[in-house]
Amino acid sequence: MNIKYLKLVTGEELVSEFIENSKYDTEVKLKKPLGILMSQTDKGFNIQLVPYGAMAANEEIMVNYKNIVFTAEPETKLRNQYESITGGVITPPEPKIVT
Repeated sequence: MNIKYLKLVTGEELVSEFIENSKYDTEVKLKKPLGILMSQTDKGFNIQLVPYGAMAANEEIMVNYKNIVFTAEPETKLRNQYESITGGVITPPEPKIVT
């Protein structure tokens, strides 16, 4: 699964499975996209993931590349939260040796 964190020109931030489409090189398919809502609390920031384009058939939307400001690899916590919501496999943490 190619999961990406992305920001749209509208300011919306999403996490989604990112499927590049060679047939239409001006668009990208986002599968099971979730919008990121951030709020500030006493302990820092709280992040909520909410359905984005939830009424689309097959939970897939096409987005024009010119409407994407950037894409990035999501941090592990965000990836795991996305995978647990969408039913994907949660990425285990990398093993560390503590001395």
